[in-house]
This record gives sequence, structure tokens and C-alpha cells, in this order.
Amino acid sequence: METENIRNFINSSSLGVYEKYIIIRGNHKYLVKSGRGSAEKESSILEPVTECICYELAKLMGMDCAEYTLEKRNGRLVSVSKWFYNEEEERFYSANRLMRILGISRENLYEKLVENFPNIKMNLNNMIIFDYIVNNTDRHLKNFAFLEKDDKIRFSPIYDNGLSLGSHLDDDDLINEDMDDLLLDSDYAKCFESSNKKQLGLVDKYSLNIDIDFEQIIDKYKRYFSEKRIDFILQLLTERIKDVKICFPNQ
Repeated sequence: METENIRNFINSSSLGVYEKYIIIRGNHKYLVKSGRGSAEKESSILEPVTECICYELAKLMGMDCAEYTLEKRNGRLVSVSKWFYNEEEERFYSANRLMRILGISRENLYEKLVENFPNIKMNLNNMIIFDYIVNNTDRHLKNFAFLEKDDKIRFSPIYDNGLSLGSHLDDDDLINEDMDDLLLDSDYAKCFESSNKKQLGLVDKYSLNIDIDFEQIIDKYKRYFSEKRIDFILQLLTERIKDVKICFPNQ
């Protein structure tokens, strides 16, 4: 039995409005999220599909990621994500909240987090590498987190990857702009540095497997995207994986 709309809330951003709500299936909680849109405009399918692609890419790479699946609900395509921690046993702290508790600023944030929690260094490194490869443009301080149990902190599975793989770009941008320019202009970040490429400089090593068959994942979801968008995603992943290998030749 499913209970819907336990909590219904709207998130606004510079790109539009995202609808989110929680449902209960059996004994499990799930988060449902639409793509950007408005009351006047049908919500985009780009973000929900991208969430699912990034989940499958993360799984192949060995990155701990919240699970996402696609569903059609109330006539719209949405992503559905199973709650990834037990609220009765663990407490959730976004990076933003943890910073306030610890009284630390954004300056040299990566170093400060590693200094306070040395056990999460590899998790941060892997997140930085993953975000560079998929070009996540929305990894702000509420979009990665930590889980606490019995006074021990662990890194949360990553979540909210919908603004990756160029999903912030309209099809018109992909048609009218040069591919190399799009790849260059799409590289910005909200976490430790101003771009995902700059953040690579914080990493000394990582443990992800980046030699993956990403084409079979993109092929699985290609019916949702234009040919130009598929070309962009494939070129993005190819170039970014190559860049990582160049930056870390001994991995």
C-alpha cells in the first residue's frame, strides 16, 4: 500500500521550480522529484532522467549513491529515490549544517573537513572526481552530507545529481553552440572551488573505477533525449574521463 504526499514542498532555483514530495511504500520512504518547470510550463524530464543515469554511472564506478528510478506519476516523468538512511538510528547533517555546528567557514573547506573527519577524505575525493566526470553544476553545501551514529561520522551516499551531464542546457543551446565551447562553459561548481576542474587540484588519489562502459547506460536512456544531447553527453564523459587519467597518471 502506498501513501502519497506525506510532505509536499516546492524548491525554487534560477532554473525553475522543482516539485518534491515523500511517499511511503510498505515500510520504506521514498522521495519523488520532478524536473524544473512552472505552473505555465510542463516540467522538464531532463533532471529526473539525469538522476537515474548518474546513479547507474556511480554504481559502475563504485561510488556510494542514493538509488534513483524513473516513474510516470500524475502524467509527468519523475525520479523516485529510496530513503538511504535509517532515521531512527542515524542523524543527517548537510555540509552546510555541519559547518555551522563546527563553526568553520567556506575558506579552505576541503582541508577543514578532512582535518575534522580524516575518515571521509577518500569519500570527498571520489565525489570531486565523480562530479568532474558527470559535470555536476549543483553540488552546493546542502547537496552533500554526513551521517552520525553513536558519535561516529560517516559520509552520506551522494544525492541530487540531476543538474549534471548538461541538463542545465536547453536543446537550442546544444544545436547553436560549438561543442567544445559548451564543454568549456559548462564547467562550474558550488562546492570547494568555482569549477569542477579546479577542484581536481584538491585530490591526491581516489578509489573509483572510471574504466566503465558508460555508453550502454546512455543507450538505455537515449529515447528521452535528442541526438544532439546524446552526442554531448557521450563526448562530455569521454573527455572528462580522459582528463582525470591525465591528471592522475599513477592511479
